[in-house]
Parts: sequence; structure tokens; C-alpha cells
Amino acid sequence: MRAVIISDFGSVNGGAAKVAIESARGLAEAGVEIVFACAIGPVSDRLDHPLISVERFAGEDIWQVGSKLAAARQGIWNARAHTFLSELLARQPRGETLVHLHQWTKAFSPAAIAAAGESGLPVAITMHDYFSFCPVGGYFDFRANAPCRLKPMSVDCITSNCDRASYVHKLVRVARQWRSDEAMRKLSAPLFIHVSDFARSFAEPFLPKQARHAVVENMMEAQKRRPAQVANNRHALFLGRFTQEKAGDILAQAAADAGMPALFVGEGPLAAEIARINPQAEIRGWVPAEQVFDEIAQARCLVLPSLWYEPGPLVIAEARSLGVPVVLARTTGPASWVDDGEDGILVDGGDAAGLAAALSRLKDDALAQAMGAAAYRRYWADPLTTARHVGRTVENYRRLVSGKQ
Repeated sequence: MRAVIISDFGSVNGGAAKVAIESARGLAEAGVEIVFACAIGPVSDRLDHPLISVERFAGEDIWQVGSKLAAARQGIWNARAHTFLSELLARQPRGETLVHLHQWTKAFSPAAIAAAGESGLPVAITMHDYFSFCPVGGYFDFRANAPCRLKPMSVDCITSNCDRASYVHKLVRVARQWRSDEAMRKLSAPLFIHVSDFARSFAEPFLPKQARHAVVENMMEAQKRRPAQVANNRHALFLGRFTQEKAGDILAQAAADAGMPALFVGEGPLAAEIARINPQAEIRGWVPAEQVFDEIAQARCLVLPSLWYEPGPLVIAEARSLGVPVVLARTTGPASWVDDGEDGILVDGGDAAGLAAALSRLKDDALAQAMGAAAYRRYWADPLTTARHVGRTVENYRRLVSGKQ
């Protein structure tokens, strides 16, 4: 079996690239031949394996190619990328090869989807976000600061000024989405791989009717350690970007109302607003990757108050692997892992009062420790290992290549 994996980036710069690279490595170690097609360097050492060949397209991130007009043109349709991928896919053996798209919006453009469809090879698409149907990728209205309620690419959608940057920027994204939708419609029976049950149930109605669907959670390698003694910890932890859709400001208000110390680790445009709302909160920059688990283990709870329908952030799995209870919005992917009130607490996105009430509950030492212990047991009963991810990916690959549902 052979998989041509398409990823804008050849090294880790975010969650999607990390999954594409680690999945490629794990699949190769399981005996699957991998052709890793990327555009933006450098190329990770993790792709150095006898069964992995890297095919590099000389591309750039669209917003670094020069003028805004040139960037817009390339983002909507990268003709050179289409030629590169079409020629690459034409060289692959029939009957044993599939195409797996992870990320294409930064360099390859919707031309990647078109090339995959035109190749006649089976196609899989991992849904790290919602760019497969939403122009802004998050199904989120940044002007209203709330999840979108519109039908993607409807007249109301196209005329809505919902983009984080500007309406002109939105129109460029609409043009890109039109080319993407056009290419998607020509895929005969694509397999959409979702990273959580929630993400599948949310996204499936917006995707092509002829598509097939599967859930394969992202991998999260964690060393099994003794569960954290959360009864000895005091602060709620936010770990991520300080952006409006991730709602760190709502946690700042809720923590102040609940009288619980809060630590914000990350960076982003809402840092000043978080400090203004909750002057007692501690705000730090990113910690090195090797220190993330130690940081989480010192928290009373980890909080994910996202307003957008976040598909599958792994920080929740990281907390559960340490026995740290989580408080998160019920409209996020990891909410499907949580038994509300038993090993974590689910709240409505944007509900500062509900979040404050959840934090107040977790000030009870016995309750916090019991929830953490339950989360620890449930996580380690079925941990998100690379082997688990690869096994489920290979199973879906085989069905896709054979044509079975």
C-alpha cells in the first residue's frame, strides 16, 4: 500500500502539520510506503525513513509571496502546484495508491483537491479544521464573536462580514472556497477523516453527499506518570492562543468571579484584555514542549472555554493523561470524551457564569481529586498512542483502496 500525503508544511508549525508528519512516520514504520508532498520548508527529520520519499514543491505561504494581489491569486488557485501534483500522482502505481490531504490552504490551494480528484486515485481528507466547507475555516463569525449560523457559501454567507481581517479578505476566501467546492464535487467517493465524534457529527451535513466518513483521533504520545495530586493545586490553567474564538477573556472573568487563581500560558492579541479583566491572573509566554506536561500537572484544572467548534485539541488529552480534571465547552471535539460531572465538567461556550460555577465546584478538594482520578483511569484505558492512530488509519486506507464502505 502506498499513500501520497499532501501537507503545506514539511516541518511542525502547528497541529495539522504535526499530525501529518507523525502519521507519515508511523505509517512508514508499519510498512506503508509514503510519498510526502510538501511546499514550505524546512523538512522535518521525522520524515527520514526508508519508506518515506519527500517530494518538495517550491512554494511559499501565500501571504509571503509579494503583493496582496499575487497572494490572493495563488491562494485561490495555484496553477504551478496543480501541475506539480498532477505529474506526481500520474507516476504512482494504480490499485495500491491513495491520496491523503492534510493541509492545502497555505501553499497548494484548492488545486491540490483538483489534482487528487483528476488522478483517479482514492482520496482521503483529514478535517483538522472546516476549510473543506467554510471560507474562514472555523465556522465562526469574528465580528459577532459567536459561532456561525449561516449555510456555507449561501448568499447570506458570502455577504456576511465575518472575517477576522476584513471583508475584502473574506471575498478572497470566498473565491478560494468556490474553487475548493468545485473540486470537491468532482471527487467520486472521498473519505473524510474526522478527529473526534463531535467534529464528525457537526461537519458531515456540510460535506459532499457522496462522501464516506470515519473518526480517527490524533495521536498524543504521553509517558504514563503517577496521577497529579490536584487537591494540592490551586489555579485553573489556560494553555493556548489568546484569541477571541478561544475565549481566554471569558475564563479571566469566570476565574475572578469564582475566586480561583488563573494561569494563562501562550500568547495572542487578547493578552492585555485578559490582564484588564482579571488583574490577579498570571500570564506567561509559551513553555517548551518538553515542559508542557509538568505545567499541566501543577494545575487544579485545565480549561478550554472555546467559542468555536474546535475539532480536537490535544491539550485535553494531555490533561486527562495526568489526572487533571478539565472544564470545557460542550461544543468542542474533546467534549465527547468527557462524562460530565464524573471526570470533567462541560459548560456552554460563552457562559461566564456557568464557567464560574464549574470552577467553584472544583474548589472542593475531594471532588477535584475524584474527577482527576476518573479522567486518568478513562484516558489510560484507551490512550491516544501513535500505534492506535496508525492502526485505525491503515484500516480506513484498506477500505478506501478496496472500495469497501
